[in-house]
Amino acid sequence: MANLLSYDASQLLAFILVLVRVSGIISTAPVFGSSNIPPQIKVVLSLMLALILYPFIPLITVYPDRPDHYIMLIASEMLIGLVLGIIARFLFGAVEFAGTVIGFQMGLGMANVFDPQSQEQISLVGRFENTTATLIFLAMDGHLIVLQALVRSYSVLPPGGASISRPLVENLIELSASVFVIGLQIGAPLIVALFLANAVVGLLARSVPQIQVFVVGFPLTLMLGFLFLFFGMPFFAQAVHQMFEKLDTQFFEAIKLLGG
Repeated sequence: MANLLSYDASQLLAFILVLVRVSGIISTAPVFGSSNIPPQIKVVLSLMLALILYPFIPLITVYPDRPDHYIMLIASEMLIGLVLGIIARFLFGAVEFAGTVIGFQMGLGMANVFDPQSQEQISLVGRFENTTATLIFLAMDGHLIVLQALVRSYSVLPPGGASISRPLVENLIELSASVFVIGLQIGAPLIVALFLANAVVGLLARSVPQIQVFVVGFPLTLMLGFLFLFFGMPFFAQAVHQMFEKLDTQFFEAIKLLGG
């Protein structure tokens, strides 16, 4: 077992590799990588996790006189951490996309708020569903699933064992494309209901021209949207829970692809 109290240069360089992988996933994973958390807290958390993991990982010999080789090792470790963190981000992107489409259907397309987690302007409904998904993620110990994936990665990918392969790129592209599919599946009930409501308002305006469409249609879609959000929240929570249950499998597949 390595002992940092009596380390040499090789052990210090090996510890930095562990710190790089931990920092990669802490900076990109949901909750851990939120902009609400001060950078000092992220640094301390990454350092503590690296100190805990270092004695239990396979030892690797790093030669200080080969800086080019060491730079490649750092890039490999950073790749592992970033890929694992981005995979979890994709799921939250799907929830945010669903909320954005629903908010546009409700007529709240111009009512945006600043999201400190993504540093972007998002819709009110998207922010609400993103916050709800975060609470569900924490309630089902999703943050522990992320840390378990980090620990498990060392059993398959020792330091410097990652590589970019075509199956890995295809898997990431498939996951990024699934953001739109999953988002539409999550928001499908409200999207369809609001679309039908808008269609009814349009037919009513064509049949009775005296009715002011903008006076009647906007309050109607807004009221129906909030009602559907309220009564559909149990189904939304169930769909998000099922989506997060697949996170562990997605982590394992990505780790295998990183290892070739």
